[in-house]
Amino acid sequence: MNKPGLSLTREGRAVRRVVTLVEPITDLIAEYDRREIQAAGQQDLSDPEMILPTTEQQRTYRAYEKLIQWCPSVHKLVGPASKADTAGLEIAFACKELQKGADGARADDSAMLKIAIAQWLNESQPCPDPPFNLREKNGRGFNHEITGKLLCPVDYDWANADVHTAIREFHPDFRVTAHCWPSFLYADGEYDPAMPAKGLFKGKYLVMAFRCVFTSPGSMQNEVSCGNIPQVSRPSRTRQQSRHHVAKILKMNTVQPRAIAYVATQLRFALSSCSCWMIVDEDFNHEEFYHNIVDYFELPSSPQKAAELNDLLLWWNLKIFGHVSVSHYRPQPVHSLSISLSRKA
Repeated sequence: MNKPGLSLTREGRAVRRVVTLVEPITDLIAEYDRREIQAAGQQDLSDPEMILPTTEQQRTYRAYEKLIQWCPSVHKLVGPASKADTAGLEIAFACKELQKGADGARADDSAMLKIAIAQWLNESQPCPDPPFNLREKNGRGFNHEITGKLLCPVDYDWANADVHTAIREFHPDFRVTAHCWPSFLYADGEYDPAMPAKGLFKGKYLVMAFRCVFTSPGSMQNEVSCGNIPQVSRPSRTRQQSRHHVAKILKMNTVQPRAIAYVATQLRFALSSCSCWMIVDEDFNHEEFYHNIVDYFELPSSPQKAAELNDLLLWWNLKIFGHVSVSHYRPQPVHSLSISLSRKA
C-alpha cells in the first residue's frame, strides 16, 4: 500500500504540466478560501461596493479550478470541513508533498528536453556547426545560429546580420521579451504579419517536445525513477500500446492548452543558454510567456477566435493522440443524429 506522502508527490507531478507553471499550490487554495469568505460575507452579488477580483486573482482561481481537476486529493481536503485544525494540518502536509512532486516533474522534464533538443538539432540537415553539447548549454541561445533563429521573436528578421548583433548586444529596440512570439512556435518558423495566427503553435520542435514529455514511453521512466534521463527516441506503436506514458498516467485523453503552454516554456528554456531554471532570464519572463499562451487559448477575443482555437486543438489532438481517441476530443453530437431524432419523432 502506498504511503500518503508518496501518493501525493506522484499526484503533484501533474501540477506544473497541466495546472500552473510556478505558482505555489498554497496560493491557489488561498484564492479559493478568499472567495469563500467573501461569498459568505456578501450575499448580494449586485452590491456596487463588492470588490471585484483582479486579473491576477482571476488567473489564480482559474489555476485552482485546474488543480482540483487534476489533483483530486485537493478537492477532498478543501471545503467547510477543512476549517478544523486537523484539516488545516492535512492541507499543509498535502500542499508540501504536492509541491515536491510538481517541482520534481518540472526539473525532470527540463533535464530530459535539454538533451532531447540537442539530439534533434544535431540530427537535422544541414548539420549544426558547431554541434550542440547534450549536457552543456553555453553554446545555445543567441550564441548559436540555429537556436538563435528558433528563439528570435518573429517581429525581428533573424536573416539580417544587423539584427543578430542588436539582439546579442541587448539593443533597446531589439529586446527579447515575453511580449513577442518566438519563431519556434510557428510552422516552419514562418510568420505572416498580415495573418499573425497562421501556423502559430504548429512548430515542429514544439510538437516533438510535447510527445517527448507526455506520450513517449521514455517519459514513464521519469515517473518511476524521478531523476533518470530517459531515451528520447520515438517508440513504435506496439511499445506505445504496451507501456504507460505520462498522458496515460494523468488520464489525459485530450491535449490541454496548459500542457502546450508548459511544453512551449520548457522548450524555450531548453533552447536558451540559461544553465539553470529561473523565472526571468535576462529580459525574458518565462511565467509571463506561459500566461500569454494560456490566455491565448482560454480567453479568446471573439466567437470566431474560439472556433479557430477549437480547430487548432483538433489539429493538436490528431497529431498527439491520433484517430483512435477522437471520441474524447471531438465527441459526436448524438442528440442531433438520426437515431436520437427518430426516437423523438
